[in-house]
Amino acid sequence: MRHNLLLIFTLTFIFSIISCSKDNDNDNQGSIVIEEPEEDVFVEADPDLNAGMITFEETGPSFKTENWQPEDRTQPGNWSYFGGVGDIDLSVAYADNPSKGDTNNSARVIHVSEPVGVQSWAGFYFMLKDKINFPSGKDAISFQFYSPGPGHNVLLKLEDELTNETEGKKTTGDLFAVTQGTGWETVVFNVPEKSGERSGIYNTVTMILGYGKTNESATSYYVDNFDFSTPKEVVIAAAPTDSPSSPTYSAGEVMSIFSDSYTSIDGINFNPNWGQSTAVSTETIANNTVMKYGNLNYQGTEVPNINLSNKTKLHLDYFTGDATTLKFFLISPDGNGDGAAEEKAFELDLTNLGTWNSVNIDLSHFSDVVDLNNVFQFKVEGNGSVYFDNIFFYGGGSGSGDDNSAQFTGVFGGATVVDNVFNFPSAGTESWAGFANENAAIYPLAFPHGGKITFTGLTAGTDVDIKFKFEFKPHPDTEPSYTTSNVTVSGTEAKEYTVDIPSQGADKTFSSLLLYLITQDNSVTLTNIVVREYAAPSGTNNSAAYTGTFGGATSVNNVYTFPTGTEAWAGFANENAGIYPLSFSKGGKIKFNGSTAGVDVSINFKFEFKPHPDTEPSFSTSNITISGTESTEYSVDIPIQDAANTFSSALMYLVTQDAGVTLTDFVITSYE
Repeated sequence: MRHNLLLIFTLTFIFSIISCSKDNDNDNQGSIVIEEPEEDVFVEADPDLNAGMITFEETGPSFKTENWQPEDRTQPGNWSYFGGVGDIDLSVAYADNPSKGDTNNSARVIHVSEPVGVQSWAGFYFMLKDKINFPSGKDAISFQFYSPGPGHNVLLKLEDELTNETEGKKTTGDLFAVTQGTGWETVVFNVPEKSGERSGIYNTVTMILGYGKTNESATSYYVDNFDFSTPKEVVIAAAPTDSPSSPTYSAGEVMSIFSDSYTSIDGINFNPNWGQSTAVSTETIANNTVMKYGNLNYQGTEVPNINLSNKTKLHLDYFTGDATTLKFFLISPDGNGDGAAEEKAFELDLTNLGTWNSVNIDLSHFSDVVDLNNVFQFKVEGNGSVYFDNIFFYGGGSGSGDDNSAQFTGVFGGATVVDNVFNFPSAGTESWAGFANENAAIYPLAFPHGGKITFTGLTAGTDVDIKFKFEFKPHPDTEPSYTTSNVTVSGTEAKEYTVDIPSQGADKTFSSLLLYLITQDNSVTLTNIVVREYAAPSGTNNSAAYTGTFGGATSVNNVYTFPTGTEAWAGFANENAGIYPLSFSKGGKIKFNGSTAGVDVSINFKFEFKPHPDTEPSFSTSNITISGTESTEYSVDIPIQDAANTFSSALMYLVTQDAGVTLTDFVITSYE
């Protein structure tokens, strides 16, 4: 780059004067020709924080120019950026202030433009003229940041001039701040001491302005006025004083990664050297071992290549008092033998800080990107201090699923409960009196494959009818909701009861669970109330290829159309004969990805004994509507078919005419 152009110009000019003075006796000797500096070059010398605030008032090209030297960190003034993918890269350049005013009156600032497709850790760095010497009382670094919104994670890291992975390299580690609003704001980073020192160490500044954010559209950030600052107040993050609830899944359906409740698989490396700043440790809390990620930026876990195709869910318990972003990744090799990997994240809810949270993640969330047959790494991205426990995979067997212990201790409308004895008095109560579950850790509940409620009950001698109700959220935001059938509790001896929950569909969740007594003025004792969410049965997955058209239907580059004027029976046939014969003695499902050009399209599927004319027995699925221009995963249930029936013809029909629909990644699963 041309940071030293002005200095070179000056020295050359002085040298030419001296030369001319010495040679004035020889007018015929050739003189030195001084070239005029190019326009649009950096006009200021290397940035020097020790000399005062760095204002970025320069003009010039983007930081990455033809003389960019990413590995040469010994030369002041080097600029570089990182985190691009292929030909997609961010841009860093000087620009006009997008919002000049009282908060920031600068004319020029740094503009960082991130297109869709760059890494969530994309950023840039620059070299300072001299190593930073912190003034007394100013042990922090600040800069002004123009944010597109609140909750953006800003990362700062100071380093010495040595290249990464060099022995003896010194760094502050990743320092985080979180934006509070939009527009210009000042972010402050406390700089820790290293071996009792802070000054005279660092001359490289690295910034990531939207750490952990995967851009859904092009995003612009602006930076200005890099300076020393008094340290910000440090708030000590909350730490757990108890352990999460012990899981209740049977050991036979669990593949454990980290849990005191199960035997974990061998060969796990919880702290591989991926260059992270995270401090990994284990702590014993309430006689239970948990894992702590301190100063989290990212943390990997390496596992022996594991096959998760026969599991349905991932369970995590996590606790944080200060994280503002937290994601969990599954990672598999990309299959090309080049060492690259495929990964997909699940964003963890941070609504409830300072308490243990439990989540059960459907593995289908990852399966469109990650090969569940060959998972070899996990990764966590975020910030703050985070504790984890009970990391395991489970499910896969018929009837397996989540067990959730309910606690109906919340009374309303005049109902009463004392020592597990429930009563619905006729006097002084509302018609809607009942009992609310207060174990919030079980939420949200979902029953895409059905479920059940089990409990132990007895009476004082008179039968008591009860029922349960699931709501989307507590009143008034209750819909969708579902109420079970009534169950009669009878007898003075404790007995176990079961209430079946039919499938509620894949799109419904419930975060309110209520218990109602229908019989008034008669007590009933209820204990061990457990809600089970059934997992999807295991099965054989078959990739279908609906490339065979008939009756005038068309398919071009996965865009399917049923034009007007074609045969009423026009449609599409699977041409992957390797999946036949199919059978659905325990049911099944069809999964695929779909999007439209803006008009909703309804489709259905049909299975036949053989292609026309020998089609019987046959059956058709219910219709499913594809909507939206963004690709979305859809699922169609296949009802149980007679065990004697097999199917060697799989057809797809569009119900909606003259509207194209893009359909990919068809998988037909036959439950076993």
